[in-house]
Amino acid sequence: MRARKALNAVKHSARTLSCGIAVVAVLGIGLSVVIAGPAQAAPSAPSWDDVRAAKADTAEAQSTVDELSTRLQTLQDAADSAQVAELQAGQTYALAASQQQDAQATLDDLTAQSKRAERTADASAQQVAGLVVELSRTGGGDLSAAMLIDSRDSKDLLYRVGTMSHLSERSATVLAQAQADQNTVDAIAAQQSAATKALAKATDTTKAALAEANDTAASAQARVQREQDQQDEVLQQLAYLKGTSVATEAAYWTAQQAKRAEAQLASTTGGSGATAAAGTGTGSGGDAASSTPSTGGGTSTQPSAGGGTKPSTPATPSKPSTPTTPSKPSTPTTPTTPSKPSTPTTPTTPTAPSTPSKAAGAIAYARAQIGDAYQFGGAGPNTWDCSGLVMMAYSSQGIATGGHNVVWQYNYFKSIGRLVPMSQRQPGDILFYSYNGTVNEAYHDSIYTGNGMMVEAANPQRGVLERAIWTPGQLLPYVARPSGSL
Repeated sequence: MRARKALNAVKHSARTLSCGIAVVAVLGIGLSVVIAGPAQAAPSAPSWDDVRAAKADTAEAQSTVDELSTRLQTLQDAADSAQVAELQAGQTYALAASQQQDAQATLDDLTAQSKRAERTADASAQQVAGLVVELSRTGGGDLSAAMLIDSRDSKDLLYRVGTMSHLSERSATVLAQAQADQNTVDAIAAQQSAATKALAKATDTTKAALAEANDTAASAQARVQREQDQQDEVLQQLAYLKGTSVATEAAYWTAQQAKRAEAQLASTTGGSGATAAAGTGTGSGGDAASSTPSTGGGTSTQPSAGGGTKPSTPATPSKPSTPTTPSKPSTPTTPTTPSKPSTPTTPTTPTAPSTPSKAAGAIAYARAQIGDAYQFGGAGPNTWDCSGLVMMAYSSQGIATGGHNVVWQYNYFKSIGRLVPMSQRQPGDILFYSYNGTVNEAYHDSIYTGNGMMVEAANPQRGVLERAIWTPGQLLPYVARPSGSL
């Protein structure tokens, strides 16, 4: 018995060491010091053989559960880190697309102005032509009907009339107005030319940003998928070892992640925030089961209660038959080029605060999209990016968000005085992620649903899901509250 325990201790130490090496590799730190040879061949986590062997020994089983839980967290952190680059690239594209939309809107406005100005100028030129005819019949100065025949266009007619030496006060007034109207047409035409060039430049920038976003997503896809595949296997191992189901372990893991996020936010903001409000679909306590893991990444669960509670430790069941090796999820397809996002309507006046039920409605709308695909620039009805989901969720409640990108949304709510400290967060508030803590580097947003959970359009690998808040340390210290009291 002592020999067996000693052997188990050696196995545990070896796995812990190899797991530490795996962490270094994921973080990209000190890769040059990884030992070559046998150390590289060591397993980075308990194998299925290890798990099966541990199940027969209560002490070893608990040790392996702890080790698997640590590995699950390591994989989660690695997956979250891998997705940041593609979300940043997506925000760069969203900003470029928004600027392109603005350039298009400017050109469209100038085109409409030009048409109105041309109609006004044509009417003024007709008055001058009528004046020429009238004065030619009455012998009025140097004006003659021949001007109408010889003039190439209305501008030429105005020039010819302007060179006449004998104009009555009435004739001079009519001519001056016609010339002013024509000058307006010329000025707008110059603005149109500049706006056309600006639109072409913005369009090229948007295309380049989209290509970069898709390339970044394709590069990140393999890394994220690898972490997700390994997470799925760890959940299966935990379920086997503890005699539960993968769904139960996934729900429990999500609840633990949510508690961890709330604790981290409380330690950095000095407040635990509000618990889930009535009508948001989340609550305190309750069973967090009835969900299945997503194709990776932190599990895509929808617990019936927002935070969930830790299930009691199951009694050690009788030894089941040896499980088959879990199948590997299929590799997701490469992101396709999305259609151009629709132009959001930005109000000129602040949106008036509404009742808290608007927040519940926005959460319900966002949750209704769970399972939909992620697409750069997506704003529904079946594909979304992060700011597109936030925009449309609140648009469904008649509340504007300031545009279709993260930075514009944050700045919009700041401009109308609807930001509150993170410590006062409550369900329905919008969370903003920034790589370096500044608004200009904000790259992702989501809707807080209470108890450490949020609903988001995550990334091209995961799509829309509700999950525990990830990487709380990258959240900006203020949240947006589109509706309800401040």
